[in-house]
Amino acid sequence: MLKTYFSVVIALGFVTILTVTGCKSEEDFRIERANNARLHFEMAQFKELPQDVHLTLPECIRLALENNLDAKVYKLEEAVAREMRTAEVLGMLPEININNNFTGRSNTPASSSKAYKSGGATYGASTSSDRNINAFNIDFALSIMDFGLAFFNSQQAHDRYLMRQQRSERVSQNLTLDVVRVYFQVAAAQRAMNITRGLLNTCRDRTDLIKRLSAAKKITPFRAFDETSRFIEMERKLTGYILDYQNACIELRSLLGYYPTANITVDDSVLAKVPEFKFPEMEVMEQIALMKRPELYEIDMQKHINVVECRKVLLSMFPSARLFADYNNNNNSYLYKENWWELGIQSAFNLLKIPQKIGEYMSYQAQVEAEQVRSYGQAITVMAQVRIAHADILANKEILDTNTRTFENYNTHLTNSLKNQQITGDLSRLELDHMRLMTAESDIQRIMALGNYYVSYYRLLNAIGIRSMTDSDVKALTEEFNAAQGEAKKEIAKAEQK
Repeated sequence: MLKTYFSVVIALGFVTILTVTGCKSEEDFRIERANNARLHFEMAQFKELPQDVHLTLPECIRLALENNLDAKVYKLEEAVAREMRTAEVLGMLPEININNNFTGRSNTPASSSKAYKSGGATYGASTSSDRNINAFNIDFALSIMDFGLAFFNSQQAHDRYLMRQQRSERVSQNLTLDVVRVYFQVAAAQRAMNITRGLLNTCRDRTDLIKRLSAAKKITPFRAFDETSRFIEMERKLTGYILDYQNACIELRSLLGYYPTANITVDDSVLAKVPEFKFPEMEVMEQIALMKRPELYEIDMQKHINVVECRKVLLSMFPSARLFADYNNNNNSYLYKENWWELGIQSAFNLLKIPQKIGEYMSYQAQVEAEQVRSYGQAITVMAQVRIAHADILANKEILDTNTRTFENYNTHLTNSLKNQQITGDLSRLELDHMRLMTAESDIQRIMALGNYYVSYYRLLNAIGIRSMTDSDVKALTEEFNAAQGEAKKEIAKAEQK
């Protein structure tokens, strides 16, 4: 009795300890948050970029895909979905239960008998079991219902794993577009700062020159005000370029998974020339997008999950059957057979659950139809995004051509003016400085437009759902689409019949 009392006290103490340690107060969370803040700050500062490295666009994309924390989170969720799929597959295994019972007695059990009639014989004490008995049992049980549901669950887990893969792919595509966008912001700001600083150094005595010309009444006060305003505006723009550069650098380093500072330099030589982008026909790009966009894959997989759910409901309408096989061993020497097998089957059918199952089936079937409509609606959205992205790249190309022509005209006039040896005097210098300002502004606008043109190209790739659009890529994707046209025609024919 005392031993039982101590066991109960120990069990209650153990449960109390688990309950107390499992509860957290607001102060506990505050301390944990402070510790995590310090840990994350140290980890962020631990990763740094070399000081003298000029990152190119492919290197930035590679670093982002490797180090970006959001991308890592999706990869970890993908790994979780993969393990869940494995767990569901293992759920199809049958039950195997192994039991071993040993009993021992302090004395030999015995029994006596009594005559049924008064004249009958009587017997003395007898026994039918040993003092120590060991019983061993192995039970193999297979439920047809559980096996079928586990099989369908494994199919759904596999679909969810594939959905996670598509989500990770889309996150990588969006991350690539963000890196491209910020990369060209940094590159354009770098060039703009260099151009502006060089211009300000060249025209650093412009204010004194304007004052002298105004005092000598060689220019009107209105022009003096206008020229001074232009120079001040250029200095103000330089400050804006520096701010844009620092903000873009911080954002780029964050996307690359590094400590968010402005200490980064990118290779801006890509802005030295205008690229030649080639595009297939609009219908071809739309068809490629309908094949490659991960969102459309995800909707198809969700639809298949609902289809499998319908099959699970249908399976649950059938009678549940359970097959089992037992192997038994008993070392009781009084038994005629100490080893034997038992085979059996159990079956049950709940008729009152059928109406509920029919309702569940109809609801999942309606969900399948909803996913089909959603897939079509998403396809329309994808095609619209492709057309918008294509229109955007054409518009940016027109803006780039306009800014390029403007810069070339200004630069030609400035070059011719500098070659003219007859230009002398303060007034001529003021005119040259004015031409330099106009030329520099047009050059910066051209560079900004060129960066937007690059970004619009990658935005089109993102809308299509691919990473490159070379001739070989387009050819391979077109062949894949043509191969699927036969099956598509069959589906269209079915839809028309409905």
